[in-house]
Amino acid sequence: MANLQDYAYNTILTEILALKLTPGERIQEQSIMDHLNISRTPVREAILRLKMNNLMRTVPQSGTYVTKISLTSALNARFVRQNVEKSIVFEACDIMSAENILDCETIIDKQKLAAKNHDVDVFFNLDNDFHKSFYSISHRGEIWEWIHAISLQLNRYRYLRLKNTQLPWKLLITQHSDILAAVKNHNGPQAEKLAFDHLRLMLDEKSTLVTQFPDYFED
Repeated sequence: MANLQDYAYNTILTEILALKLTPGERIQEQSIMDHLNISRTPVREAILRLKMNNLMRTVPQSGTYVTKISLTSALNARFVRQNVEKSIVFEACDIMSAENILDCETIIDKQKLAAKNHDVDVFFNLDNDFHKSFYSISHRGEIWEWIHAISLQLNRYRYLRLKNTQLPWKLLITQHSDILAAVKNHNGPQAEKLAFDHLRLMLDEKSTLVTQFPDYFED
C-alpha cells in the first residue's frame, strides 16, 4: 500500500509542478483513480500529503482543489536559494575539475536543444541539473535537497515562467554559460555575482508573469 501511496503522490505532485493540473483546478478522486489505475485509499492518502505541502486544499461543500501558486512562498524560497547558491558557486571555483566542467557544458548543450524543440519538461529538468551540479561538486548535496524541499511553490513558478512566450529561454542559457565561464576561470567573485544576479531574475520578471496568469497566483 505504501508503494501505491508514493506512486500516487509522486505522480500527482509531478502533474501539479508541471501545470498539467493547473492552479485552482478542481480535483475528482475518481478521475485520479482511473488515470492511475489504483484504488481510492492510496489516492486519498496522496491527496492528504499534498494538502500538508500546501499543494491541494478542500473547500467544504465544494470539493478539493489544486492550490494557487503562493507568490510569498516562492519568493521566500528564491531568497534562500539566491543567498546560499552564490556561496556554493564561489566554492566550486576552487574545486571544479575538467570533467565537472565538461558535464556542465553538456547540460547547457542539451538545454539549447530543448529550447530549440521548446520542450518545457526537458529544459526544466536540465535547469535543475545544472544548478544541482555545483552543490554536488562542492559536497553540499544535502543543502540542495533542503532547498528543493522548500521550493515547491518556486518550482511551480519556474515552470510557469517557461510557458510564458514573452520571457525567452535564451537568457537563462546565456546566464548559465556566463556562470560556468567564471567558474572555469576560477573567478570566485565574478561567479558569485553572476549566480546572485541569475537568481534575481524572478524579481525582474514577476510582474510580467502575474499579469499574464493572474488567476494562477495568491498572496
